[in-house]
Amino acid sequence: MKLRFAVPVAALLALSGCSLELKSIDTLMRPPLTATERELEESIDSFLGNNISLRSPASGSFHSAITLHDLDGDKNDEAIIFYVNNNDTAVVRMCVLKRNSSGWQLVSDFAGNGSGVYSVDFYDLNNDGGDDMLVSWYLFEDKVNKTLTVYSSSRKGNEINFSACATEPYNLLCVADVFSTGEKQLVLTYTDTAKKTDKTHIRLMSPNEQNRVVLVAQTALDDRISSITSLKADKPLDSDNTRFFVDALLRDNKLITEILVWNGEKKSFVQLISPSLQYDKLVTARSSNLYSFDIDADGTIEIPKREPLANYKNIDTSSGYMLVWYDYNNGGFFKERNYIVNIRDNYRIYVPDVLDGKLSVKSENNFVWAFLDDSEEKLFTVSVYKSDEFSGNLSQNSVVLLATADKVYVCSTEKKLSDYGINQSDLVKYFSLNS
Repeated sequence: MKLRFAVPVAALLALSGCSLELKSIDTLMRPPLTATERELEESIDSFLGNNISLRSPASGSFHSAITLHDLDGDKNDEAIIFYVNNNDTAVVRMCVLKRNSSGWQLVSDFAGNGSGVYSVDFYDLNNDGGDDMLVSWYLFEDKVNKTLTVYSSSRKGNEINFSACATEPYNLLCVADVFSTGEKQLVLTYTDTAKKTDKTHIRLMSPNEQNRVVLVAQTALDDRISSITSLKADKPLDSDNTRFFVDALLRDNKLITEILVWNGEKKSFVQLISPSLQYDKLVTARSSNLYSFDIDADGTIEIPKREPLANYKNIDTSSGYMLVWYDYNNGGFFKERNYIVNIRDNYRIYVPDVLDGKLSVKSENNFVWAFLDDSEEKLFTVSVYKSDEFSGNLSQNSVVLLATADKVYVCSTEKKLSDYGINQSDLVKYFSLNS
């Protein structure tokens, strides 16, 4: 009996980002299989049998249970299949097939390290011309505590050897050039919830001479951290060092950001923000859902801070705030971008430099905010309507900023706005929903 796929092979391969030329999206429900796709389906059926169910990664760039990728650098894709035996669904298995002149051949078939696949990524960690595969596994529904397995491959003639070269528990990971040598290393964060002190670490892993990915260093983070919520890296143009931004939730539910760089002499990560500023004055403390991000797409990470509205009238202070993004450079924080945030109606307005420090807000009623300059002249208003109550009639000076299933956001502008070189199309760009 043939293996029955819940989604056609062509659709699965299309989702995986593979290099096969597939049918257009409107034919994916029942696309005709190409000869190569049919051959792959028959090979999977032959090698794995019919008593299996496919399992897709829950996150990451590759969302298909069947992924095609060149693992050994020979310019030909291997097929990686994640599945469970229906008699034992507690463990996800991984199968690797390689295609040669006689068809698809089984390279490896083995049990993974979890009941589910969280993500799959590909990097050449040892510069051997072939990509290593990073597979994150999780147990049951726990997608916070995961296990990373690094699989490497090597080619001897037409044969491929495929093996695990590292297995490590972790919460978050990134791949970056830590040593500034042009090669990639693994940076992981891990919180050991079983320990009471010294429980959260940032770890550096890199291949050794035997092609094993080993732990190079482990740096303890502050004991007041209860969990790590975000890990990102950047490399400023004026620096040789890669910076790592660790967003950490403290036990009192405040979120802070630690910025770390690798110190070759100490062979450890060191913090750029001094602990006294970070933990005594809480200079980066903010709401727990505001993560570090490259907000202006300049290649460097900014840190958000929630600050009170500088000028406001008739507004409940709990209904809005200033969201300010700071760059950290040369030991100081520098404002990069800020927004005025409306909590009630779930939107924010970017404040351009020309209005920075001049813009104030006045509530005209619960659903209308007026934005004024420092001379208290009205520049524009944002009105929010329920979708089923919006008539669609707009005055000449009004424009729809955004329409959702529930709400319509309308902006009305005043002549004074043009004095600042801003028009309606600019306001459409400045407007966004709170993420």
